[in-house]
Amino acid sequence: MKKVVITGMGSISSLGYGCDETWESIQNLKLNLLKERYRLDNEIWDGFYLHKMRNFDIGRFNIPEKNLRFIEEIRTVKKEDTDLYYFLAVVKLALEDGKLRYNPEKNEVGLILAHENPGIEILFEELINSLYEILIKKQNRQFSKLELARELYGSGVEDRGYNLQTFSYLFSVAKIFDLHGFSLFINNACASGLFAIESAAQQIKAGTSPAVIVAAVDNPTKVYKYLWFKKKGLYAEDGITRPFSRDKSGIVFGDGGAALLLEDLEHAQKRGAKIYAEYLGGGFSLEGWKISVPNIMGDFYTKSFKQALKNARVNSDEIDFVNPHGVGMKITDSYEAKTINSIFKDKKPLISAFKPLVGHNLGGSALTETVISLLALKNGVIPATLNCEKPDEKFDLNIVRKNQKANIATIAKMSCGFAGFNGVSIFRNIER
Repeated sequence: MKKVVITGMGSISSLGYGCDETWESIQNLKLNLLKERYRLDNEIWDGFYLHKMRNFDIGRFNIPEKNLRFIEEIRTVKKEDTDLYYFLAVVKLALEDGKLRYNPEKNEVGLILAHENPGIEILFEELINSLYEILIKKQNRQFSKLELARELYGSGVEDRGYNLQTFSYLFSVAKIFDLHGFSLFINNACASGLFAIESAAQQIKAGTSPAVIVAAVDNPTKVYKYLWFKKKGLYAEDGITRPFSRDKSGIVFGDGGAALLLEDLEHAQKRGAKIYAEYLGGGFSLEGWKISVPNIMGDFYTKSFKQALKNARVNSDEIDFVNPHGVGMKITDSYEAKTINSIFKDKKPLISAFKPLVGHNLGGSALTETVISLLALKNGVIPATLNCEKPDEKFDLNIVRKNQKANIATIAKMSCGFAGFNGVSIFRNIER
């Protein structure tokens, strides 16, 4: 069996750019939680707290300008496609961190991207702007739906809609970095990143690709996604995420994303690559029950964790640290606590949730938090679960509430996404 290792990581978030800046911000609590006020022209529609990146600029990542111009021309975008630029940024960081070299004209380097719905918020904005311009032009004159549809379609929105197709993002990223191997786009809600890691590992083990880049991002900085969560009563209006606390009140967004470079261990060793960890295996399930509520009375999440242990060939008492989904919602926190306690009967692993640090990155959250978990593994320090001053005792979890030095060797990352996508991934430091 081929062994799969992580040899490169890239991260962009409210904590900073790249692994070094991210880790420094975690250690020194350099957070960037602020209230975003979304405007249409000069009118404020609504405001909400989120963990926002500081001054994102694709230019800082040294991607050739001619490549960016080519992509913008073929995608016919009217404004900056932030989701695409986030993908480009994290992939570039992971490739640079991993120092992977390959023939740009002929290679088998794979690419797997994950996102919940790239480009949709810009589309909403453009639809509103285009409709407004058409209605102003009509000046209260009667018109048919067909007439409106034809004018709207002719305004250029059709190009934007076509480029929302996820294959277009895959094509664009592969084009920029000259990647020609196995490719896949995944949208399994919040668990997308873990499904992506497993898919990449399977390609490597099958010998299809010696290396696969996995990237997941999200950009919930406009008002449209927030309004949906607000309507459902799932957003923490005070901007504070409180995982596993008695006073938890919901999620808070965070924008950005992350990328991992996965390789066959032998391939990595031959080129002298640094190795963050070995990916031992994962377990996955789909509840198929409800969209925004997990099936807490079922055992799908527990089965996923047990399957991960089996595939990783480790026992539960070998797990030193668990990073849960940790969204700070009552039913989801209860579901995770139930799952953790069903797996760990005797030895309680250290638990820490990272969304109070970086926010909920939606489709990019699992991969973003995997990067932080692997940095914790590398540095032997587990970041604290912030805002857990009043832990819910009934959960009976060993929650890390201050940054803690720990001799950790094997870790598990959990994610339970909307629509019942459950995933658990297990990693090990091969040097311990």
